[in-house]
Amino acid sequence: MATTRVIRHRLLSIVFLGVVTSALSLYALDRAVSTSMSLRRQRAREIVTTEVDRLAGLTPSANLPESVTTYLGVRGGFAESSAALAHAPGLPAEWTAPLQAAGARALAEHRRILVEKSLLPDTLVAAAAPDRSGGLAWIVYLVAPLAALHSWRIVTVALAIATALLVATAVWATLSFRRSAAALHATLNGLGKDLTTPVPQPRAIELGGIADGIRAMAAELLASREATERLGQKLAQKERLAALGRVAAGVAHEVRNPLASIKLRLDLTANTQAVPEAAKRAIAAASDEIARLDRLVSDLLLVAGNQIGRRRPTDLGALCRARLEVLKPWAASRQVSLDSSGDAEAEVDPESVARALDNLLRNAVEASPSGALVQLRVTGSPEAIEVDVEDRGGGVEPARAPELFEPFFTTKAEGTGLGLAISRAIARAHGGEVSYARAGAITRFALTLPRAARSGPAA
Repeated sequence: MATTRVIRHRLLSIVFLGVVTSALSLYALDRAVSTSMSLRRQRAREIVTTEVDRLAGLTPSANLPESVTTYLGVRGGFAESSAALAHAPGLPAEWTAPLQAAGARALAEHRRILVEKSLLPDTLVAAAAPDRSGGLAWIVYLVAPLAALHSWRIVTVALAIATALLVATAVWATLSFRRSAAALHATLNGLGKDLTTPVPQPRAIELGGIADGIRAMAAELLASREATERLGQKLAQKERLAALGRVAAGVAHEVRNPLASIKLRLDLTANTQAVPEAAKRAIAAASDEIARLDRLVSDLLLVAGNQIGRRRPTDLGALCRARLEVLKPWAASRQVSLDSSGDAEAEVDPESVARALDNLLRNAVEASPSGALVQLRVTGSPEAIEVDVEDRGGGVEPARAPELFEPFFTTKAEGTGLGLAISRAIARAHGGEVSYARAGAITRFALTLPRAARSGPAA
């Protein structure tokens, strides 16, 4: 606001100086015109005085020339009395009254009398004096204004208008600048609380660059904040996965060996001839549960450690079709059809990629309504392969979408919440990614894999 005050004071100073300069110019022009007219009237008085004195020294006679004065525009002559001046040849009616008044006074006072009368825009200068014959010698001279006076008046009016425009423009600029500066100040206060606050375009062109700079700064700060939030989320996820890895390692060490021992004893017991058939079925069920626990431990280790098997060139189109064939009977039981298209080759671990595809396909089938179609599409570029799994299910709530790939997050009553986390772990172990998108009524999971091995440890 201090800058605003400084600029406002400077604008007001410009207005003040402009008004003062224009006023002085108008005054100087008026004085020049007045002085010029005063000089012309003074010159007219001198001429009239000189001529009337010259005529007064002459004796009226018939031998005098018709023009008794040699000055252009000056009229003069002789009259027997002031009343006779009313009949002076060639004089306009408005000239006779001041001339008669001068003549009457000259005869009464026996001296030269000089009078002036304003006949706008002209000035009449008249003089009368007693001559040698007892009559009157008279002279009249009409002082016309300067020829350039009209032009000067136009200049004066134009200068006054220019002054008014200067004042109006400066006042408008000051008010516009104040409004624009106030709007930017309010915007800065708003940006301090919310970086998405829109930055208005100020009317003052001089502040347009500042507004653009503020807008760019706000966009950069918003992008930086979003990037910081994303990095914070990734860091938090890595910390959770690191903690999960430590827990999984401890679970693997403490659980796998007892599970292996239990399974071995159950298998030995099941192979004994004396065990009844019902007991064998119970032992088989227990072995299946032990195997499921072992897979759960393996899943935890995979999510935490991103470990995959050896990579080799693999036809992903053929791999996708093979997984669809395996899952088609199960999908058909849920009245959901499967379809696959596209071919591409990449250097991957086919077993882990097949596991990731199974997780994505199972999620899509379980989310699809009866009679729907789940589409699997393989597309490729020179650098990467993308496998899209699309379904017509309801998707997840937008607010919970960021939690999709978190371990143990699930919206299903019987799910473990590790399927998508495992798929993303497998993709990232290959140097790729798994992403989620919702477009209209279609839910899409995209598995992206590089064509050639570039990162990720191999178990």
